[in-house]
Amino acid sequence: MTTISYDGKSVVADRYWSCCYGDKLALVGDRIIGFTGSARMFNRVVEYFTSGGKEPNIGDDEVLVVDVVTGQAALYTGKMDPIEVDCPVAVGSGYAFAMGAMAHGADAEEAVKIAALYDPSTKVDDCVSQLYVQRNRLGN
Repeated sequence: MTTISYDGKSVVADRYWSCCYGDKLALVGDRIIGFTGSARMFNRVVEYFTSGGKEPNIGDDEVLVVDVVTGQAALYTGKMDPIEVDCPVAVGSGYAFAMGAMAHGADAEEAVKIAALYDPSTKVDDCVSQLYVQRNRLGN
């Protein structure tokens, strides 16, 4: 799996897929899309948010979507029904470690790196994907 965290300023993910390294975050319009599942399914999720095509069956995986204008985060599970969530938020197999780190003052990047110390499915090797939320001046 993976760990993706959002602290209100940036969305950060490790880059480890079960067979290789690659990005788990994508910028689609005004939204950052982060996915905890397989590389193959990540492409389907991004395509869904890009074109509004067929809803992907993500099973037990999670999609974290952050609006770069407002900073609002939503979590998609199962049937791709969004649930608005407050930040900080973390998803994936290392979410508990990342949430604990952010509760003690870590930013999103540090939280993913801390999760990688304890979660065998999160690996960073000094390499994380990071996209910044750029809120408008009226939003915050």
